Amino acid sequence: MTPTGHPLILFASLSVAALLAATAASAQGLRKIEHTFPDGSTLRFYGQINKGVLQYDDGQETESYALIDNNNSNTRAGISYNRTFGDGWTFENVNEIGYAPYSTADINILKQTPSASDWEFTNANIRKLDFTFRNDGYGKFWLGQGSMATDGIEEIDLSGTNVIAYSSVGDSASAQLLRLTDGTLSDISVGDAFTNYDGPRRVRLRYDTPTYHNLTFAAAYGRNLLSDDPDVREENVLDASLAYKNRFGDVDVQAGMGYFWQEDTMQSWGGSVSALHNPTGVNGTFAFGTNSPDDENEGDGNFWYAKLGLLRDFVAWGPTAMSVDYYSGDDFNLDDAIGLTSSSSTSWGLALVQNIDRANTQLWLTYRSYDYSDDFASYEDGNALFGGARFSF
Repeated sequence: MTPTGHPLILFASLSVAALLAATAASAQGLRKIEHTFPDGSTLRFYGQINKGVLQYDDGQETESYALIDNNNSNTRAGISYNRTFGDGWTFENVNEIGYAPYSTADINILKQTPSASDWEFTNANIRKLDFTFRNDGYGKFWLGQGSMATDGIEEIDLSGTNVIAYSSVGDSASAQLLRLTDGTLSDISVGDAFTNYDGPRRVRLRYDTPTYHNLTFAAAYGRNLLSDDPDVREENVLDASLAYKNRFGDVDVQAGMGYFWQEDTMQSWGGSVSALHNPTGVNGTFAFGTNSPDDENEGDGNFWYAKLGLLRDFVAWGPTAMSVDYYSGDDFNLDDAIGLTSSSSTSWGLALVQNIDRANTQLWLTYRSYDYSDDFASYEDGNALFGGARFSF
């Protein structure tokens, strides 16, 4: 954590990141870290490091956090094995972990350094332990810890700024606490008040059909077997989605809809659509979702999200992406028992991403405003300025 109110730290950190990335870009392009065996199978090591400097103003106090992990797309590493058989089948095993003890998902004004438990490796670090079999004629079969059918269905985004700005607008400052207008901190975090109901990763069986007329149907059944709560581990999870991908002349279009159900807990549905006009780089994205928890005290929540962006090759390094977006949500984090029966969450943001292709690097910068209100108390607006870099290998 850095002292309160030092914007020069943000500028200096971004300048160093830009210098390092530019130096790397002047060298030879980075190769994949992989080995191909005599039978044609491939073993690959991959991952990413995604960190930056966050400055958050809760309406009364401003704090800065240096080299904090970006929870929009956290730091991770993985090993994959891929083999294609002569009869048209492909087998793949993916093992992936995330490790971000100092992250926007956990750090705030009351917790400015990681706790001992944050440094420990737990089940929560396991992103994927996945085995898949794919055939163009029969589809794709999945087994293990990995994406449910609705994972990503509300986050389809062709803007090029989704490394820092997408429908889950709370991720840039998700652990930050909302401050009451009387000056005290509430126990409501940005992540509680701004969510998008996108599908999770679980230990599951999943099947994706072959693509037909640009449509792919997927369905999955699983359980949260990595949870520390034995009751949660017993809850069945089901979901299904329909994804669409096509090109109309110069316009790329992707869209999806999905339904998610968790036993004795909740059900939700939603989707997203994004379109990119390739000659100009102008793009637009829209997402929405709704959630119906089984607990009558929590109430139904819903959101919608819209983004307008521009993706162009302004410099030789790689594409430059910029966007402006708006988010609106209702009835999150309710509790009838204490009289909290309605809420409203709005956010707008600006994002800028510069790709440096030869260095596998993206420099990113975002500003986001958070406005939350409910029928229980009054809150100050929060504002986040977050800049950094993602390096992929």
